[in-house]
Amino acid sequence: MGYVLAKDDEISLLRPEWHEGEEEYFEIILNETLETVGYIKYYYWIDPTAGNISYKIYEEYRGKNYAKKALKILARNISELDDEDLYISILPNNIASIKTAVGAGATFYQVVEIPKSYIISEHGKYKYANMYIIKNTREKEGTVK
Repeated sequence: MGYVLAKDDEISLLRPEWHEGEEEYFEIILNETLETVGYIKYYYWIDPTAGNISYKIYEEYRGKNYAKKALKILARNISELDDEDLYISILPNNIASIKTAVGAGATFYQVVEIPKSYIISEHGKYKYANMYIIKNTREKEGTVK
């Protein structure tokens, strides 16, 4: 089956048994039907352009706030995995993804330049993205309350 990081009343974040890699990959599963509606990834490094989070909801499941719920669950439970903040890079015209991130508690962090070599630049069509951040509530080493 896999490892369930956390869940709410509607969805669970499940790390499949087959997963191995330098990132945490979680399937977004509907609790009632056990259908996989998408995935969310957490990378143990912060890419200065892409951040350390990516997510996707499969087309037939979009519009039901599953990505926002998954991002909220991950943000509440990230301290079990790491002490980094969550960084999400979003193209300025991707209104749905911006609403998802902000709805999950993200705030604008900075504008980032997209190198032409990045797939999201679409061969130079997109030159900039907006980086959003969700602060990790876990205390980092060396910090004082």
